[in-house]
Amino acid sequence: MDKKAFDLQFKNDASENRFTVDGDFIVFDKDSKLSYEVIPGIKLADLLTANPVSLTRINKTLLAALSTVLEAYGKPVTIRASYRSPEYNLLMFGQSDSQLYTTGDALALSVPENEVQILYDCIKEHFTGELGVYQWGVHIGRAKELKEWDYRSDTSFKRKLKDFVSNDKMKNIALIGAAAAAVWFFFIRKK
Repeated sequence: MDKKAFDLQFKNDASENRFTVDGDFIVFDKDSKLSYEVIPGIKLADLLTANPVSLTRINKTLLAALSTVLEAYGKPVTIRASYRSPEYNLLMFGQSDSQLYTTGDALALSVPENEVQILYDCIKEHFTGELGVYQWGVHIGRAKELKEWDYRSDTSFKRKLKDFVSNDKMKNIALIGAAAAAVWFFFIRKK
């Protein structure tokens, strides 16, 4: 679907599904109709991956490109990361590889490890922009300066640590561990 068709679709569907169109972006939050299918196979809920208490912005042109990529790929993908508010991004990721997440111009697509190359090939054929490849999937971003990286073979400790920290399950485990340590330090150890 081209950008004009997306514009018309989103304009018609916005009020019924409780999201807004702001220039080149759709804007929604946890109170929007999260079951609304933005593109085939991707719902608003799939794009609400970080700081769901704030508004989420996603670029319509990026969604149009993703629609074309997914049609060519022909299999489901998981949205691993989408919009992050600048505050959340700084708190959780510091100076990450791509600041495009803070503008709504980037998505991270997760697939089984044996499918990453196939998805990457589809993206290369149907998308022009920032492109990063990881063992878990592919990052795409709308950027003026084209940039590409491949971390699949980077086995450095720094890369492993960064992947570990960016893993949502590991963040939750680390937060629970930190909370348990704080409880022990401030309350239990004094007895």
